[in-house]
Amino acid sequence: MRKRSGFSLIELMVVIGIISIILAIAIPDFARNQQRARIRSGAQAIAQDFRQIRERALSRGQRFSITIPDSRHYQVTGPGGSVSSFMLGQTTGGHLRFGVTGGVSSTPPEANQSSPPTNGFDFPGNTLIFEPFGAASKGVIYITDGRANFAVGINHIGRIKVYTYGNGSWVSL
Repeated sequence: MRKRSGFSLIELMVVIGIISIILAIAIPDFARNQQRARIRSGAQAIAQDFRQIRERALSRGQRFSITIPDSRHYQVTGPGGSVSSFMLGQTTGGHLRFGVTGGVSSTPPEANQSSPPTNGFDFPGNTLIFEPFGAASKGVIYITDGRANFAVGINHIGRIKVYTYGNGSWVSL
């Protein structure tokens, strides 16, 4: 008699069952991590946009201002009144909007108010201004996707920092 090699149907079913269990555990965690990466990337992209706008104000010696017309867009007004509009998460994806969610009880150091405003834009007159010499109006922009909260803080000298909210406090990235 010859010995046959190979797998039995039971062995194959056990392997498929194990793989299914591993996937059932891993896929939701992967999806959560991917969503968190999207909002984090969105906050960092906005911070980078603001750094570039500040550099433009410095290099041209002219004032630039940023306002929010709605919960998903921001506008940059340059010298001479030229206006450019940008969408939150335009390059990173995700459903980002200005504001916070989930009972945020504190604010980053650059905040002007003791709690985040409902529109997510904490600047005097709801306008972020970059002056020709690099200074800026102090304040914070809050960003959320409905689950996680991030903030972009700008101090008086124009330094821009990104924060994430967790365990009751804001932590700089």
